[in-house]
Amino acid sequence: IVAGMGGSHLAADLIRAWKPDLPIYIHQDYGLPSVPTEFLKKSLLIASSYSGNTEEVLDFFDQARAKNLSLAAISVGGKLLEQAVRYNIPYIQLPETGIQPRSALGFNFKALLKLMRQNTALTEITKLSKKLDPMAYHASGKDLAKRLKNHIPVIYSSLRNLSIAYNWKIKFNETGKIPAFYNVLPELNHNEM
Repeated sequence: IVAGMGGSHLAADLIRAWKPDLPIYIHQDYGLPSVPTEFLKKSLLIASSYSGNTEEVLDFFDQARAKNLSLAAISVGGKLLEQAVRYNIPYIQLPETGIQPRSALGFNFKALLKLMRQNTALTEITKLSKKLDPMAYHASGKDLAKRLKNHIPVIYSSLRNLSIAYNWKIKFNETGKIPAFYNVLPELNHNEM
C-alpha cells in the first residue's frame, strides 16, 4: 500500500501499469485505507512524500505506526524521515538534488522497487536509464510544445496507461503552468462522449 499525494504516488501508478501482476494499492487520503484489517496486516505500507512534510502522508504514517503495521518511508527529508529515524522504521532517503519533486520520478520509482524487493525490475529500470537518450527527443518535444501553445491539452488514454496520461497532465500543469485534463477509455465513452 503506497500512500502519497500528487507526484509522490506517480511511481506506484507507473509500476502498476508496467507490471499489473504486482499487487499495489495506492492511497491518496488521510489515515489508512478503508480495507479489511487482515489486508493491512499482510501488507507493507509505504509512506511516500518527496518533501517529507505532506500532512496526508504523515497522518497515514502515524496511524500505521500506532497500529504496529509493517511500514516504510520514502522521502528527501522532513518530518517523515525524522519520524522514521526516531521510531526505527525502514526508509529510503532520496537524494537532495534541488530538482522539482515531479522530476524525481526515477528516484521514487527505484526506491519503491527496492522496498518491494523487485530486484529484477530494479535491474531492468537501471539498464533503461542508461539506454534512453533525452536529446534524441528534444526536437520532437519542441515541435509538440509549439503545436500545443495557446491550447488546453486534453489527454485520453487506455485504463492501463492512466498513469502516463496523469503524468502528462502534471507536466502541463506544473511545468507548463497551463490547465490540462485527462480521462481514460472506455469510461470516457459513458460521460464525456
